[in-house]
Amino acid sequence: MSDQKLPLTIYLIKPDRVAAFEKDLSVHTTFTLAAPLDGYVLSFPPSSGEPPWAAAIKETLQDPTNFSAFGQSPSAMMVVRQDGNTFVLTFGHAAARLEDAWLERDFGRRVSLNSIPSNKLIEIHLEQVFAKWHVSKERAPRAASVEEFGVEFDRDLVARVEGIPKDKGLGSTIRGATSLRLKIPLGDLSATLTKAAALYTSTKYKKDWPEIDNINPVTDDVLWTQLDIQLDKEMKDAKAMKKMVMIAPLHRQEEDLSTDSYVFGRLGKNPVMAPYLLFEGWSNHVKSIGHPADLAEAKKTAIHLLDGEKNELGKCSAYDCFGYELTLNQRQYILSSGLWYEVDADFIARVNALAKKLPPPKEILPAWDGKSDEGQYNAKCGQRAGFLHFDAKNILYGGGQSKFEFCDVLHLGSKTLYFAKMANKSSGVSHLVEQVRRTAELLFSEDGEFRRAVQQSIKKHHKGESTAWLDSRPKNSDWNLCMVSLGKSALDLPFFARCSVRRLYIEMRRRGFDVSFLAV
Repeated sequence: MSDQKLPLTIYLIKPDRVAAFEKDLSVHTTFTLAAPLDGYVLSFPPSSGEPPWAAAIKETLQDPTNFSAFGQSPSAMMVVRQDGNTFVLTFGHAAARLEDAWLERDFGRRVSLNSIPSNKLIEIHLEQVFAKWHVSKERAPRAASVEEFGVEFDRDLVARVEGIPKDKGLGSTIRGATSLRLKIPLGDLSATLTKAAALYTSTKYKKDWPEIDNINPVTDDVLWTQLDIQLDKEMKDAKAMKKMVMIAPLHRQEEDLSTDSYVFGRLGKNPVMAPYLLFEGWSNHVKSIGHPADLAEAKKTAIHLLDGEKNELGKCSAYDCFGYELTLNQRQYILSSGLWYEVDADFIARVNALAKKLPPPKEILPAWDGKSDEGQYNAKCGQRAGFLHFDAKNILYGGGQSKFEFCDVLHLGSKTLYFAKMANKSSGVSHLVEQVRRTAELLFSEDGEFRRAVQQSIKKHHKGESTAWLDSRPKNSDWNLCMVSLGKSALDLPFFARCSVRRLYIEMRRRGFDVSFLAV
C-alpha cells in the first residue's frame, strides 16, 4: 500500500448494532479488502445536478450557454473487522449514511483525550449546558495548555478535541468527537486501529484531564429508559418545558456547520423554514399535524439543517436536538445531542457542600414578599438608610458606549455590592454571576475610566453622596460581593446554577474579595 498520508475519518460500530448496520447496507455492492485487512468497501454512485445559485448566476451572463455548475460527489465506506471490533472509514459524504444508533458516540473523543497531553491542545469544541444552552469553540494558533482555553468542566460538555498526540504513529494531529480524524498512510491502518481500540477503553486520560469526567455519558440502557420515561412525563408540563432548549447536535460534526435555517418534518418542495431551532417551533409543528408533542414524536420528527442556499447540510431527530436538565432519584442528569449524561456524585457533593456554607453579608436585606419583581424589590432595598439603589441605572462606558449596571444595591458602610435575581432557572443565575464578574473586572481594574463613570452616576442619582472612595482603585479585600436570590436558597437552585455560584465564589475569593450569598 502507498506510504502517502491520507486524512481518515474512522467510526466504531456498537457490537450489538453491527448486524443492523450491515443489513441496512447489504443492498450495495461490496469489494473485499486485501490481506492483512479483513473487511470490505462499499462504493456509492455519484450524484450530479446544479445548485440553486447556478440559475441566478446565468441570469447575469450575456451568454450563459457554456456556463456549467454541475458537480459530482462520489463517496465510499471501508468496513474493517479487527480485534473483535467493527470500524468504518468514510470517504466523501458517506458518513451521512450512518445512523447514530449504530455508533459508539464517544469513540473519537475518548481516543483523542487519551492521546493528547493537556498542554498540547489545539482546539476544543464545547456545549455549554449552564445558563442559555449554546456552543463554544476555541482554537489556539499553536498547541497550548487547557488552562489557556475558556473551559469550565463543571458547566461544559466537551464535544470535540484536537491536538498533538503523544504517539507520533497517530499522525501530527488528531481530532475526535464521535469519529476519529487523523492523517496516516493506509499501510499503517491495521496498527492504528489496534491502538485506537486500546485507547478507547483506557481511562488513563483522567490523569491529564482530571476534571473532564464531572459529567459522564450514561451507558446503562435501563437507566437511559428510565430517564426517557421521566422526560416524557415532564414534556407534558408547560412550565417545565420553558427550561427545554434545542440545539443542533455536535457529536457527528466533522466540520462546523453554518446552518441558516431549519425544517421540521418532511422536506418537501416548498418546506416551511424556521430561522431558529426552538422547542416551541417543534411542538407547534407536531400539533399542527395532529400529533402530541411527546417523546415518541420527538424521536420520529426529522429536523433538516439547511445552509444559506437552502441545501441540506444534515438531518437529525428533534430528540437529538433537545437540551434539558433532569433530576431522577436525587441524581442529576443532562440530555444533550441525543445523549444522556450523569453528573458525578462526588462533584455534586462538593457543589452542595459549598452551597451549605456560603456566608451571608454583614447587612441583611429585607425579606422578599414573593410578588414583587426584581426592580420593585431592589427599589425597596434602596430606600433603607445607608443603601443606594442602582438597579436599571445604566452606566455608559467604553468606546461603543456599552451599558452596564454595576450593582443593584450598594451599602457603603459595610462596603457591600448586592446583585439580586429571581433564580427560577440556571439562566437567571447566569445573568447574576456575569454581573458580579463584570463589576469585579471593571470597578477594581487599574484603569479608572469605569470608576469615573460610576462617580457621575452617583452624582446624578444620589446627590450629596460621597464619591471619594472611587478616586483611586479600591482594594479587593475591603469589599463584599453579595449574590441575592429572591425566593430560593443556594441548595434549592437548579444544579448548574449551584455550579455557577460555586465557581464564582471560588474565583472571587482567589482574587481577594469577600463573597456572600443571601436568600430573601
